[in-house]
Amino acid sequence: MNISRRRFAHIAGTMAVTQLPVRGAAAPLTAQAIADRMQSALGGDWPATGPDGFKAGDPATPVKGLATTAMATMDVLKQAAQTGSNFIVTYEPTFFGRQEGPPAVAADDPVFVAKKEFIEKNGLVVFRLHDHWQSRKESDMTTGLAEALGWSKYRVKPDDVIYSIQPATAEDLVAVIRSKLKLRGGLRAVGDRKTTVRRVMLYPGVMTPALMWQRYSETDLMVTGEVREWENTHYAADIFTAGEKRALVTIGRVASEDPGMRACAGWLNALVTEVQTQWISAGDLYWRAV
Repeated sequence: MNISRRRFAHIAGTMAVTQLPVRGAAAPLTAQAIADRMQSALGGDWPATGPDGFKAGDPATPVKGLATTAMATMDVLKQAAQTGSNFIVTYEPTFFGRQEGPPAVAADDPVFVAKKEFIEKNGLVVFRLHDHWQSRKESDMTTGLAEALGWSKYRVKPDDVIYSIQPATAEDLVAVIRSKLKLRGGLRAVGDRKTTVRRVMLYPGVMTPALMWQRYSETDLMVTGEVREWENTHYAADIFTAGEKRALVTIGRVASEDPGMRACAGWLNALVTEVQTQWISAGDLYWRAV
């Protein structure tokens, strides 16, 4: 059709203002699409009743940014919202228990209600990734903790949790751990302060009594997130009392898992290239009296 330059400019301007859809334009990347990609990459079964999956928000939400964390605390959620990360992947539960809210916590509990409302108001989506991340053969939770401590090269076997480090006293190593992980009041240690440590066992999360009793003789220092105090802690104290120079350090469950979820952010960055993934530390929430 023969049209003037002025008429052509008018038509082109109108199309730009109305933002007519472009044929073949890519659909927005939703939380569900990312979840499908994660499930495909990690494999295994994903039952609706399992711990892993969506815990809050609308899976159809277009994702502007991703964030990983050991635990989706209110502080973590606020940081995510402020930095434009509206899809949060958390290792531990969001709503105070395995059941993620009622009936574990009352439906009208003010803390539960406030957290749920904050997620909804800010258009956030929370997805738990625990069992499937933990089951990876790369042992990301352990390797992440070792990397944070600068001990990656000291691993004795690729698939094990024992590290043969440069000799140092238990007291000095505790100071290194506190500094490297930026811990405040959650770290606790029991055993011989002055014993020379050459072999360390790293076990983020929870160390069971059975595991400790089985493997303590292989190591000079056991580092874990948390234990049953009346079993593991006092057993470790009695090891020292019985004359064996070994020590146990607990740094807090979530603090011990934080580095592993930093590794998860790196994995997701490679898997989901359309948006940026950041790691948000849940941190050490404890404070110590002076």
